[in-house]
Amino acid sequence: MQTKINKRLFIAYSCFVFLPLLVIILYLTIVAQDRYKSSSIILVKQVSDSVVPDTTGLTALLGVPNTSAEDSQILKKYIVSRDMVEKLDHQLNIRKEFNGVKDPIFALKKDATIEELVEYFNKVVQIDLDEKTMMLEVSSQGFSPEFSLKLNQEILKQSDAFINDISLNIALEQQTFAEKQLVESTLQLKQARDTLLDYQNKNEIFDPELQAKAVATLIAGLQANIAQLRTEERTLLSYLTSEAPQVVAIKSQIESVEKQIEAESAKLTSPNNAKLNKNVADFEELKAQVTFATDLYKLSLTSLEKARLEASRKLKKLVVISKPRLAQDALYPRKIYLSITSFILLNILFGIGLLIHSIVREHRE
Repeated sequence: MQTKINKRLFIAYSCFVFLPLLVIILYLTIVAQDRYKSSSIILVKQVSDSVVPDTTGLTALLGVPNTSAEDSQILKKYIVSRDMVEKLDHQLNIRKEFNGVKDPIFALKKDATIEELVEYFNKVVQIDLDEKTMMLEVSSQGFSPEFSLKLNQEILKQSDAFINDISLNIALEQQTFAEKQLVESTLQLKQARDTLLDYQNKNEIFDPELQAKAVATLIAGLQANIAQLRTEERTLLSYLTSEAPQVVAIKSQIESVEKQIEAESAKLTSPNNAKLNKNVADFEELKAQVTFATDLYKLSLTSLEKARLEASRKLKKLVVISKPRLAQDALYPRKIYLSITSFILLNILFGIGLLIHSIVREHRE
């Protein structure tokens, strides 16, 4: 009875473990196509004269500040994106390369959609990011060592173009905006100056404020003069009559000076639109507009220069730390590893099956 059970157990074990394992080994050794791997290490470098402390020593090696984690993450996402796959397919016809071999498991199926091509691409191209140095290791697989090398080289080429385009676009956008602001501020300054010149030519006056100060100074002098004349008048009246010739002459002078003061004062303040008080107010407003436009123009010049400096500092390029090489040995499929793993899994599944069978049989009894 025990012999019969052992025989049945051996047959079951052979059917569920040995036979599938044999099929897997035969497939790996006969049907599965060898895949070759080519790897490279890259770094996104920011072109800048500024020095950033770097504890990794990489800055001292390259002579430039290390890249940010954001740059590396963006490039990592781009490499495995649909855009990259479509560009690689256009340049290298990767679809034909991946489905051009007879391998039903490890090759791409003939009628694969673009989504399936992207999914397959993400299996044969691996991107590993070193969080400490921000370096990316790009590994590409192919059914020939030549194609795996060519694929890795094209990935680096497209990545470099992507990084250049992004940094250049950002730089151009900032510089274009600054140049536009400079053009607008230059036009505004010219208009303000032209308005001020037109006002000066129309009113035939260079600076009404200076003229008003001159008139005010003249009035102050006249007022001092009339004060002196009144003092002389009081002195004469102390020993002469009001009809005396000297007194009459002094009064005549005082009257003349007072009329001149009234005339000069009328130039400063009067309802007449041509008077200096309104001219000064209008001129000050126009001059303030010119001053504001000049300050805005200077600010635009400074912003443009700053944008140019920032643009040059934000430019980035791809540095290839380790170039891809032509593979000599096929690393995939890992036949021994897959065989051992399959053997272990089959034994686990067989053990689970026996356990379930024993539980069912005990319940029946």
